[in-house]
Amino acid sequence: MIDEEEVDLGKINVGCKVRILDKDMNEEMEYKIVGSTEANSLEGKISNESPVGKALIGAAVGDTVTVETPAGEFEYQVLEIQRSN
Repeated sequence: MIDEEEVDLGKINVGCKVRILDKDMNEEMEYKIVGSTEANSLEGKISNESPVGKALIGAAVGDTVTVETPAGEFEYQVLEIQRSN
């Protein structure tokens, strides 16, 4: 069991809800970072193993991450991190 006191609340990890800005489209998106078995893009749940999930893990508010996908390179800015209940 992970002790909540030991979790760095300033960084994205599995179980976080994040609000990010797609810098190319100037569009805000919200995701919950989950394990691969829980991932469901229709519910806004992305896997920590997906390209976007991998790039976001460890990022803090204000950070910009670059995600390489088959469709090209995307930049996202982290706007908010929340602990999910």
